[in-house]
Amino acid sequence: MAPQQCRTTWPGRCYDALAFLTRLVPPRAGCTGSDLGACLPCYGPAGLCLGLTLTLPSWLFWLLLHKHPLAVPLLCAALAAWLWMGLEVWSTRSLHWDGLADLGDACGSGAQGERFWAIMKDSRLGAFGALHLLLAFGGMWLVVCWHIYGGQWLWLVVAPAWGRVCALWLAASAPPRDKNSLGGLTCAGASPALTRWYALAALLVLFALALFAHQPWWRVPVTALGQYILIRRMAAFARSKGGISGDFLGAGIQWGQLWFLASTV
Repeated sequence: MAPQQCRTTWPGRCYDALAFLTRLVPPRAGCTGSDLGACLPCYGPAGLCLGLTLTLPSWLFWLLLHKHPLAVPLLCAALAAWLWMGLEVWSTRSLHWDGLADLGDACGSGAQGERFWAIMKDSRLGAFGALHLLLAFGGMWLVVCWHIYGGQWLWLVVAPAWGRVCALWLAASAPPRDKNSLGGLTCAGASPALTRWYALAALLVLFALALFAHQPWWRVPVTALGQYILIRRMAAFARSKGGISGDFLGAGIQWGQLWFLASTV
């Protein structure tokens, strides 16, 4: 397919979003980072595809373990959650976890100005980045396990989509540090109209989950308000450092995904 078609057709946009965000499909020939803006509206559907990819094998693994006569339900849930996490790390190339660690190192250093960005760009993992990874990964494993133990599989399908949409909300909340980087291209494509539509869709998803999964209604405002505060705080911090980068967006995906799972468990 020609590059122009790649940018304009909805199937092409969804495919490109999945290729940008995961390793589940190979990138199209002729599509580059400059095509990122066209596929941003498909971040939600791409996240749902990722969620299904993570959740279906974990569900089958849970069923297999759970049928054993000596099975311990909580241990089965923990192993299925570990598989979900492992698939998430593999399918996303760990890029968003890398962004979370890089931002953790830069934040923990207390550095200012260019020194802050030099630490963030350093490929070596420092103590603060490792601690951020430990807290986020451990927390994610815990809440995924809790959802599996409670039979709440639908939340595990939705969570990756929620996290990818968080990147759009964050990109629309602060200017980019480098307009020509992937972070800058994401900020340019995250229009106010797109972010408002996704905010409305997120609220509808929360109400639908509460209605059909019989969750307490108070979780809807708690999840929405907590996510709003998290995005605003990250955006304010990014502005104080000179703008959004790809590492900020990667960290926003992981922290947003963790908040969604923790607030709905």
